[in-house]
Amino acid sequence: MTLAAALRSGEVIGSGMEGTVIALGPDLVAKVWHRRSAAELSTLQRFYTAVGAAGLPFATPSIHSIAEVDGKWATIEARLPGVPLTHDPTPAAVSAVTSVLAALAAVSPTPEMGVLPILEGETPFGTEPFAYSLARLVERRVARFHKPLTAAVPDLDALTASCIAHLEALPEPQPALVHGDLIPMNIHVDTAGNPVAVLDFGFLTAVGDPAFDAAITASIFDMYGPQAANTEATLDKALDVPDPHRRAIYRAAYALATANSFSPSGKDGHFAWCVEMLKRNEIQAALAAH
Repeated sequence: MTLAAALRSGEVIGSGMEGTVIALGPDLVAKVWHRRSAAELSTLQRFYTAVGAAGLPFATPSIHSIAEVDGKWATIEARLPGVPLTHDPTPAAVSAVTSVLAALAAVSPTPEMGVLPILEGETPFGTEPFAYSLARLVERRVARFHKPLTAAVPDLDALTASCIAHLEALPEPQPALVHGDLIPMNIHVDTAGNPVAVLDFGFLTAVGDPAFDAAITASIFDMYGPQAANTEATLDKALDVPDPHRRAIYRAAYALATANSFSPSGKDGHFAWCVEMLKRNEIQAALAAH
């Protein structure tokens, strides 16, 4: 059977903004990408090979091959174990998130872990300090999407200038592997609730500050849920980022940098969520501090 035929007859086990995942049997899946080029997927394959060699206590994606099917590119990958975490911050879920972040923070990064574009249309962060690179990303993104951002955030320019200044003043920690998008569906657990796989690296993935991953994970874990504030507080307490100011500055930077990631005009829920983040009292206070 050809790959095209296998894809047509296979079970769709996942579908999202980037592509569709189709089962090719008990051990393999094919991810058919909507827009990625062969070169981009080759870079992703190099990244996953490096992560796979890092000795993490859970599985991560592994790309066996890249093929063109019906005008789109597909990656043939190992099928990852487990089921996605629930959005409910149960003790088991909190423990799983904590252990995943601790494992990522313990990784000794290699150059191949820093090859992914930080966001779609952007370049990798490179070798500059993480907070400095994040400041430059905020600078570029606000300039690019200034019209919709300033319409929603009237004091945008002052907030942006303050965020950049605070980022540039942050001391540089020991770098580690930052996932950047640890929402529940990207952490798979076994029947006992233990993390057995972490997937979908690529959105804000970098070699950088583990405190960024912790701060953002707590905020986005249940970002649209009715208990979002309680979930964030629960995870903040469990993850124990020692510097609340750093946590607030990273959240402001996330909001400014990613607000228009899914809608250039700001007509989606993610944009609205980022705007509300920038209006929060603790974010405003952190940006106003000298």
